Formats: sequence, C-alpha cells, structure tokens
Amino acid sequence: MAGSALPTSEISADAASDLSSDALLPQLLDARAVAPILDFSKSSYIWTGEQTGMAHTAPAGMRPFRVEIPSSAMKCPTCATIIVACDDQCPVYVNGQQIGTGRAPQQGAVVYTAGLNPDSKNVFAIGMSNTAEGSAGLIATILVDYTDGTTETIISNSTWKTLKGVAPSGWTSPSFDDSTWTAADVEGPSMASPWGALVLPPAINMTTAGALPQRRSLRLMGNPLSAARLFSPCMSHAVFLYSCSLCLWSSREDSYTLYVNGKIVRTGSTWRAMQAYSLPQLEPDVNVVAVDGANLQGNTRVWLRVGVLIAYNDGSSEMYLTDGTWKTLNALPPAGFEQPDADDSEWVGATL
Repeated sequence: MAGSALPTSEISADAASDLSSDALLPQLLDARAVAPILDFSKSSYIWTGEQTGMAHTAPAGMRPFRVEIPSSAMKCPTCATIIVACDDQCPVYVNGQQIGTGRAPQQGAVVYTAGLNPDSKNVFAIGMSNTAEGSAGLIATILVDYTDGTTETIISNSTWKTLKGVAPSGWTSPSFDDSTWTAADVEGPSMASPWGALVLPPAINMTTAGALPQRRSLRLMGNPLSAARLFSPCMSHAVFLYSCSLCLWSSREDSYTLYVNGKIVRTGSTWRAMQAYSLPQLEPDVNVVAVDGANLQGNTRVWLRVGVLIAYNDGSSEMYLTDGTWKTLNALPPAGFEQPDADDSEWVGATL
C-alpha cells in the first residue's frame, strides 16, 4: 500500500465507532453492532496472589499471564486490539510474536493491534516484570473482531492464567499447555490504589498526514493484506475503528462517498462528527480505497485526511497516512473510478 509506515502506539482507543459496511457485506447486516468503547471500566488489576497488604506488595521478578481468544467453527477471530498498563514492565505477545511493551500506569496505557489466525487457537501472553519488591499489577482490555462482523471485549480478570514463578520455555506459544496454571488474582478495579486513574492512549498522531485539498476523486491502491483497521481523527480527537475500516476529515460544507474495492462503505458531510467505518475482511491480493468528494459551498477550504492501520497475522502492523502517493483528479470522477481494476495511470499525485 502506498504511503509512509508509522508506529501504531499513538492510536487512540478512547472513542466509539460507527460501524457501517452494509454495501460491502450485506450478509453481516444483522450481526454488525456499534463498536464498544475500548477502556478499562470493566477491567481489573491482576497478579499471581503473591502480593500482600493494601499496597499490593509483591516480590521482584517476572510472572507470566495468558488468555485465550474465544472462537468457534462459526465465529472466527481476525484481528484484536489491546490497551494495557502494568506495574512495572510487560512485553505483550500474540501467538508467540511480541507486538509491543506495556508501561507503568502513571505513564498511561498503550495500544497495539495484531492480526489473528481465524483457523486456529489465538493467545495473548504478557510477561509482567516487577523490577523491585513493591506494588505489582497488570490491567488490560482486548477488543476482538470476528469474521461474522461481531466484536467481543476481553477484560483482565480471574479468567486469565498465571504462575507463581518463572515462565517456562515456550509459554507465549498458543500451543503451550497451561492447564496446570492457576487463575489470576484480582487486585481491584482500574481506579484501585496505589495506581489511581489511568490515562488512555493518546489520539492517533496525524501530524505527518497530509491534508489533500479540494479534490474530487481519490484512489489508494493497496498491497496484499491480512486483517486491517483504519483510523481517522476529527479535530483534536480520534476515532477508533475496527477490522478493516476507513475514516476521514472533511470540512463541514463538504460531502464525500467512501468506497472500498468498488463498493460504497458510507457517505458523510461533516468533520465535526468522528467518522469510522469497518469491514471484517479485505481481499487477499489488491485492495483499493476510493473517495469521491465535493466542495458544496465553493471558495472554501476543504480537505481529506485518512489513516489506515493494517494488522498482519505475524503480529506486526503498519500505519499509512494520506500523502502524495494518493492519486487524484481535479474534475468529476469518471464512471467506475472506484473499481479496483480502474485505470488511473493518467491521474496525478494528490497535492498536500
């Protein structure tokens, strides 16, 4: 996919999404719901049960935690996003691959997205390190997207498994046998002492995303993808999107129609409301995002900003933002411009 890849740790998880992919996947219409807010309101701090006193004092050392992603023959996970904080340090793994590292609650939570394997077991594993004797705790919320268009939220609680000791070899693998592990001990809610209120991850960093002004037609050609998520900020806020989706900035007077692979995802006409769109799956080869925008008022500034987060099954992810690699026409769009096989060889690079 054209564009500049960015880290994904600056994406906000503190916003709701308006999921809409009816034209793309009409069979999922009944299953799709408004996406939940990803926060810590129902999550708890957990540890191994070794902690003592109101300060949750625990010995120094590393302790492993595991949780399996729910799935069934009819409900296959494709993608997951986690927000996490820990006292003190915690690398985060999905199916044996490290996707990031948590940090202390006082520094604020972090967010990571990873592709999942729809056909096999998926496990989040977190290695919690208490660097010195004292308080210790892990808190997390995981949002899982499924191929049927639904989502499920997993919270840190006693359903997570842990050990009162050093993690054995291979413990991050989904095939690891944790049947003898014990249930995690719940220390308290997200506001519990000594940690206090948690700051959710900051808004997506769109400072390097170009504003594409006064363009009628836009296309972005994508490379082969696994699971994907797209994000869009509105003003100083951000929208949290799920699975494969796209979000935009446009001025209040403007209207746009958003297409993915030739199908209408949504229309919109305001930048004051956060716009979020979701698709549970993309094509395995080429994917095209297209936008048909109109400046309805004339002689006013209009723009489009887009962020695309792609999560791969190997645990990696990439962020792509609007820049000069997008193709455009300062004219009415030709018939079929939104189709993946449309010829845009004579289109020009978008102006920032």
